[in-house]
Formats: sequence, C-alpha cells, structure tokens
Amino acid sequence: MYQLHTKKQLMYFDKVIRLHFEDGYGAKKIEKLLPVSHHAVSEWIAIFTREKGNISRPKDMQKSQEVTPAQIENEGIEALQKRVKELETQLKQAEIKAEFYDRMIDVAEAKFRIPIRKKVDAKQ
Repeated sequence: MYQLHTKKQLMYFDKVIRLHFEDGYGAKKIEKLLPVSHHAVSEWIAIFTREKGNISRPKDMQKSQEVTPAQIENEGIEALQKRVKELETQLKQAEIKAEFYDRMIDVAEAKFRIPIRKKVDAKQ
C-alpha cells in the first residue's frame, strides 16, 4: 500500500482522488483547483488505480455535486486553522518546559552555591 509522506500529500491526496473519480475532473482541471502539480495529480491517480483496480468513471455512475474552488479554499482554511492550533499548543508546551529548566537551574544554583548561568558582562 502506498504511504503518504509529505504534508501536501496528506492534505490533497483524498481530494484529488475524489475530484477525479467521483466528479470526473481530469488532471489539468484538478491542477487548477488545487495547489498540486499536474505530474503529482497524474501519479496519485495512477497509484490509486493500481492499488484499487479499475474504478468506473462518473459518467457510468450518478453525477455527484460539483466541488467549487470556494469549497476547496474553505477546506484549506480549516486545515490551516487546525495547524495553527497545533502549533500554539506546541509553543505553550515549549514555554512551560523553558520555565521549568529556568527554575531547575535556580534551585541548583541556590543549593550548590555555584553559578551555572554565564554572566552577561563576563570578560573572555
């Protein structure tokens, strides 16, 4: 089974497959709707077809609703908002960790009476 490696693949692989197989869009149309190259779109479709076998095109199936660029943009915005929340959480954890290390150094300096931090105006 093909493994998705990059963030771009994780974000757009399913959308490319859906646009191609369910909505009947070609690689060029998908390339214009999503920030993915023509080569990547073609490769992902080939990989999906190779793994899942031949899938009937939408002309053979019932036509589903069309995906507009605005809907794709909204999905992108939602993904970016989710990423911002993840990064804010990571930042908060890093700040807590930095504060913990500072206090740990303060305790060590007080207990062992040796300066651990370098002085700002120390001569070298």
